[in-house]
Amino acid sequence: MDIDINLCPLTLNTTRICGKSSIDFATEISKIGFSSMKPNAVILINKNEVFDGIASSPLVHFPINAPILLTDPYNLPRETINEILRLSPKGHNGIQIILVGNISTNIVNQLKIAGLKSKLITGNDHYETACKIPAQRKDFKNVLIVSGEDYSEGIVASYWSAHHGDPILFVRKNNIPSCTFNVIRKMNDINIYLIGSQKTISTTVEEALSKLANVKQLVRITGNTPYEIAVNFAKYKSTTSEFGWSRDYKEGHAFAFGTLYKPMEIVTSVILAHMGKHSPLLLIKGDSVPEETSNYLKEVKPIPPKNMPGPPFMHGFILGNTCNITFETQNKIENIVSLEH
Repeated sequence: MDIDINLCPLTLNTTRICGKSSIDFATEISKIGFSSMKPNAVILINKNEVFDGIASSPLVHFPINAPILLTDPYNLPRETINEILRLSPKGHNGIQIILVGNISTNIVNQLKIAGLKSKLITGNDHYETACKIPAQRKDFKNVLIVSGEDYSEGIVASYWSAHHGDPILFVRKNNIPSCTFNVIRKMNDINIYLIGSQKTISTTVEEALSKLANVKQLVRITGNTPYEIAVNFAKYKSTTSEFGWSRDYKEGHAFAFGTLYKPMEIVTSVILAHMGKHSPLLLIKGDSVPEETSNYLKEVKPIPPKNMPGPPFMHGFILGNTCNITFETQNKIENIVSLEH
């Protein structure tokens, strides 16, 4: 990647991941996640379709074990095809490339010419596309429900979904699309985790879902802002299932820090939740660290020994260059998570 080092600075306790575009950023994340091993497949989504990206996140998890790469709507970018060829995916059930959502058949043909076997998972809209994902996963006990109209509160679900494999379905604020309703009704003894406040998902929708006979429990993870929702999700741990990050104790946690202004950087970086440090997502602003996020980091930050700092240490992945997240903001995160401060 040929990018000015001044746009992608590092600090002792943060790693910044950069790209000249969202497509380039996705390839850089892929190189980090799959530096030496081969994935079973590659997930490919339209660079303009955030909800398709959110819906595809459970496919990142095992057994598919795949990075998410981006494409232009009608033509496969050179940097994307080069990364696919570098990855040389082994194939999952004979499929090397899983295309999700609103993608032209031109892309399918270009992959075929390159000698790659692909399949397209799509519906008439992102609600229907998401409804087709659970059939690809099959082995899950939880489903996440987020807004299909406003990604700001529900995008954090993508990190958990990549980490644990639980599928994501979309609803509107005041109603449940028929495909979402029908897919949930066919699930056996399912736990529903609704991610978002009443600003994006009404109590009417919540009550309708909770009344389904096959729903064991419904829990809403909410907050006053998207930043608080991300914090509450990072803290949450179910008492009845294997759901939740449970990062509510002082330890050497690692987190990814992204902005709502650049949602595709969040979507394509979910590999950070799937492997490595298995990092939850926290939301920040491009020029500041919200108080909700700052206070939470201080709560879970380890207390160093009296003589000198020692393990465990915290770490942060900064999603984007300094044009999106300033170096001053990165330094604020550095100062918060560093045991020396």
